[in-house]
Amino acid sequence: MAGGFAELQNNANPIWYRDKGLRKMSLHVVMIFFAVFTFGYDGAYLNGLLIVPAWGKYFGNPAGQDLGLITASFYFPKIITPPLAAWISDKYGRRVSIMVGSVVTLAGGLLGAFSTSRGQFIGGRVMVGAGQAFHQAVAPPLLQELAHPRVRGIVGAMYLGIFFVGSIFSAFLTLGMINWDSEWAWRLPTLLQVLGTIIISSYILAGQMPESPRWQLRNGRGDRALKTLAELHANGDENDELVRYEFAEMEESLRADEGAATVSYLEFFRTHGNRRRLLVTCVVAAGAQLGGITEPPRQAGINAGLSIWGLVCVMTAAQFIDRLGRRVLWMQGLIGMFIWFSFITALSGAFASTGSQAIGTAVIPFLFLFQMANTTSFTTVAYMYATEINPYALRSKALSIYISVQGVALSFNQYVNPIALAAIAWKYYFVFSGIQIFLIVFAWFFFLETRGCTIEEASLLYDGPEAVARASEKAAQDTHDMPAKKEDAEQEFVEGGDVRRTA
Repeated sequence: MAGGFAELQNNANPIWYRDKGLRKMSLHVVMIFFAVFTFGYDGAYLNGLLIVPAWGKYFGNPAGQDLGLITASFYFPKIITPPLAAWISDKYGRRVSIMVGSVVTLAGGLLGAFSTSRGQFIGGRVMVGAGQAFHQAVAPPLLQELAHPRVRGIVGAMYLGIFFVGSIFSAFLTLGMINWDSEWAWRLPTLLQVLGTIIISSYILAGQMPESPRWQLRNGRGDRALKTLAELHANGDENDELVRYEFAEMEESLRADEGAATVSYLEFFRTHGNRRRLLVTCVVAAGAQLGGITEPPRQAGINAGLSIWGLVCVMTAAQFIDRLGRRVLWMQGLIGMFIWFSFITALSGAFASTGSQAIGTAVIPFLFLFQMANTTSFTTVAYMYATEINPYALRSKALSIYISVQGVALSFNQYVNPIALAAIAWKYYFVFSGIQIFLIVFAWFFFLETRGCTIEEASLLYDGPEAVARASEKAAQDTHDMPAKKEDAEQEFVEGGDVRRTA
């Protein structure tokens, strides 16, 4: 039965910060969060540079298509590089793939920061975008595969919170550069976009980040996989009932696959369950970018305020991901987006007709309400959901598809939206209202609840409840049959979550 892990004995303190193993796991999780820092940083970075006179002066005040190319150059690589990230991740490990992305990101950051022409600046953004595609395709699976089942939902939901941290940092940094009459007014923010990459890559190079136990098991390192699970989920007790159950589930899940290194993308089309997974993954990826549009506020303070508000909303919503469930957050967020966006559309139309400053100002609170709805659905749930509904053999491939679809949607936004807004103004908003209605209906019929499941159980839901039941029963039987390791048989739990040997 899904969620049966809650009844298993576990050598870990129920309060995570009182447990040595869970504190270590939490540190790994925070480091993985930094994989998305640059993505969030870029969200406010270019808007910030537009108000920095030194940047406009150096690059000839780009506008129109030239500015569009500079903006979109960060997103174009996300369309083509994720499959390479997935292949490296499945063949050589999650950490190696993240490091490849880090090297490319760092090189792009240096090229952009020390560029002497517009072409070099664009080239740097292309490289940073390509490297970040690796991070975005690989970090969510690693995060989910290392997290304790008890907190997997919360940490997965908090992942994109660091997006807003990067955005806030970038917004205030560029705001502080406005009056600095130096090339470093734009070179410094360009250089600091790789800050998150430096943090996560340094942690991996220092040998602190563990490899995914699922990857270890798949690649013939079962003892190491069991040890990793035990260290993070049971303070090193390899005979822990929960750890043995997780390990048995992993073995059963991987036995059902042909192997992540040999499974092709065609596998998504071979079963009904996989086709549904692919459809949901693509709709979530596109919907996250096409679910609404508002012209960026001119005031830097409003942009910064929206980012801070977004951070508060995602961290708050994450605390309810396992209490309310994914479907509740999806549905309330999508319905809220439609409602608040309808007010934005109506007020925008009224402002266009009357030019009333009061009506224009009235839009602002609805921007924050729309941000809240969007954040508590897509920002909180999207990455985690696309990760957990796909089995190990397809997980990194699914995330690569997610990032590629996201790249297409973002590129669409950069090029098509300005043209449409210039042509029909606020009336273009009705297109997105239609998309929001579609997303509500789609979520109601296609989004399954994964609350209370281990990641192996969640990945089987689209194959039907019978598949989950069979896998859980098999894991329970294998847990019972698994021989205990003698050297760990005498471990016992003590206050604080530490483990001591009594033998």
